[in-house]
Amino acid sequence: MLIVGTDEAAVEADLTRGRIGCPNCNVGLRPWGHGVDREVRLLARSEQRCFRRSICRPCQATHVLIPEDTLVRRRHGAEVIGAALTAKAKGAGHRRIAKDLGVAPSTVRGWLRAFAARAVLLREHFVRWTHAMDPGHDDLSPGSSDFCDAVDAIGVLGIVAVRRFGPRPPWSLASFVTGGRLLCNTSSPFRQPV
Repeated sequence: MLIVGTDEAAVEADLTRGRIGCPNCNVGLRPWGHGVDREVRLLARSEQRCFRRSICRPCQATHVLIPEDTLVRRRHGAEVIGAALTAKAKGAGHRRIAKDLGVAPSTVRGWLRAFAARAVLLREHFVRWTHAMDPGHDDLSPGSSDFCDAVDAIGVLGIVAVRRFGPRPPWSLASFVTGGRLLCNTSSPFRQPV
């Protein structure tokens, strides 16, 4: 799976022209059909999406192209999950968050547990990205918990990225720098800053 931009036409043009590189060998990917239609729930609406598939001819690896406003294996968009994580960092419980977002409490509890289990790793990852974008940026001060520190690190990276590149939704950026695996319990490494 490969995280790409949210402009479907631009992604398709880049894919057709071989401008999206294979993460394994950096050769330009080519179109390779589509995935299955699925609903993605965002804050204000739901969308039916059919993710584009691609193939690398030399290494024969296939990749699903996932828009950066989406997380891997999640039916809710990054903005919805981000709102839940932010609310938890501010002290809200999973039932209150679920009610506010119109999501099942068990779903929100799962998001919070998955994030909490990797909070230290996530904080470190986002701090690395922040320093890669702005080496002079001050270190974060420790907060009340690993969970809060990790959410704060995502916010700080968002601020640094806006100063450097212009406006961008912070949870889309979080999806991009984790390769869509913000909540996945996986041993594969996150995308590293260049």
